[in-house]
Amino acid sequence: MKLMRCLPAVVFVIVSACSDKPAVEMRRAVAPEQAPPAAAPAAEAPAAPAAKRTAEPIEVRDARAASSGPATQAARDAGVNTDAAVLADFTRRVNAYVALHKTAAKGDARLKETDEAGDIAKAQDELAARMIAARPNAQQGDIFTPEIRNRFRLLLAPELKGEEGRDARAVMKDDAPPPGSIPFKANAKYPEGQPKPTVPANVLLHLPTLPQPLEYRVIGRHLLLLDTNANIIVDYIPNAIR
Repeated sequence: MKLMRCLPAVVFVIVSACSDKPAVEMRRAVAPEQAPPAAAPAAEAPAAPAAKRTAEPIEVRDARAASSGPATQAARDAGVNTDAAVLADFTRRVNAYVALHKTAAKGDARLKETDEAGDIAKAQDELAARMIAARPNAQQGDIFTPEIRNRFRLLLAPELKGEEGRDARAVMKDDAPPPGSIPFKANAKYPEGQPKPTVPANVLLHLPTLPQPLEYRVIGRHLLLLDTNANIIVDYIPNAIR
């Protein structure tokens, strides 16, 4: 009886010894627990839009450029008054234009005293065409350089303050053409039939005197240099009136 009870244990030992696999591998394999899937990387927040830069006013740019402009620098090097040097540069540029105008205003382009409006218009158109052809690349700043624009603004500012300044502004506003009716472009024709605002006497007294046929005209806040014989805009100063 004792022998019978011991047989199963003996059989198990014999089977284990005869197996070519370790006993551990005979146990049921347990599947390893799978790791949770990696979380997807968080989407990057959209970049904040760049702040919109405000355009720098032209009068600020001109003031900065004027501080080291060629006429100003030359005056400093020579030890002379810089304001006078800038205005002398303006006079030189104006005289160069007038010399060109005199050359062009001959023959059919010469304005003659006549009562015939058609003849005047024809001569004016011919003169304008010649002046435009003589300055094909004319642009804003040819005469009113940054230095000159800055100086003119400084000359105009005191005359447009206080009670007298209010009166001057009122005169220029009353004579002004409709907004958008005047092309601010060098060599552009001044539109026929549009008013040409007069510049008050107290303002003119503080600006350089112009030779014929050039005149100053104030349109809104801008100062025009107008060739009255050819009826073309020679140059202009944006935001001349503060």
